[in-house]
Amino acid sequence: MNKHIIAADIGGTKTRLVFARLQQDVEILYEARYQSTDFASLDAMLEHFIAAAGQQNCVIDVLSLALPGAIDDDSVRLTNLPWVVSKPQLAQHFGIQQISFMNDFQAAALGVDQVCREDLVVLNPGMHRNDATRAVIGAGTGLGLAWLQGTGPHATAWSTEGGHIDFAPVNPRQIELLEFMLQRYTHVSVERLLSGSGLVNLYGFCSRQSTEGVDAAWVQAEADAGNPPARDAMSLFVQIYGSYTGNIALLFKPEGGIYITGGIAGKIIRWMQSDDFISAYLAKGRMQALAKKIPVSVVSDDRVGVIGALSHAVQRQQAT
Repeated sequence: MNKHIIAADIGGTKTRLVFARLQQDVEILYEARYQSTDFASLDAMLEHFIAAAGQQNCVIDVLSLALPGAIDDDSVRLTNLPWVVSKPQLAQHFGIQQISFMNDFQAAALGVDQVCREDLVVLNPGMHRNDATRAVIGAGTGLGLAWLQGTGPHATAWSTEGGHIDFAPVNPRQIELLEFMLQRYTHVSVERLLSGSGLVNLYGFCSRQSTEGVDAAWVQAEADAGNPPARDAMSLFVQIYGSYTGNIALLFKPEGGIYITGGIAGKIIRWMQSDDFISAYLAKGRMQALAKKIPVSVVSDDRVGVIGALSHAVQRQQAT
């Protein structure tokens, strides 16, 4: 077997790609990360990547794409990125016969089993079971959720749109926050608060000032520098993150662990390790003991999605 594979984890902000060769084992030949919005389309990004890898004359056998949003057919309009990705168009443009789509968090779920222990920051140790259900969540440009069962080549991941469930306030301050958000949105999903733009919304609520020109990186930097409204926004962010994670613990009972990925958690580890997060996570009333036994970790390796997409491609090739 000698196959050339491109795998990509496409995000609303950043996209990571790998060019690999599959023989007896898989070997990554080239890897890159790009700002997604620097390219008008996925076709343009792939052309640039293939040229940068020096593989213009190579036959690409497999393209495995992890995409943000619901994956229903051969053409996908991406969430949080103005691209339409089409299998027939990609096949015609690049001459690739085998193209697979999966949700980006479905790919991340397939990647978590390959994460090194040193790339996990434990927030709640719990009682880990190797063969049990795992859940993967993560706030970045949006908010994603997937879950995983089985191990090794028998692992299967399922995507969800769990980032779009209703925001459920848990105290009077969060009720006030919901009322603030309902003045701006007809539906206040958790993603409206647990995402890059969500952190900006929280800063607007805490400061009662215009957020024009404000982004998540600015709020984070200001919070770390001691700006009171920014610190308040970051505290609210991790409280809501903790509460949402606790809901996932009750919903899936993932004794194999909850893994927090996405573009934000790894950058705010100090805040994620605070009492704000774990207290909100455990605040489940009569179900607190159940939440406490579920392991929760932040995945600091941002390659988890593209590794999952590559793993999926390799497993499909080895099964044929």
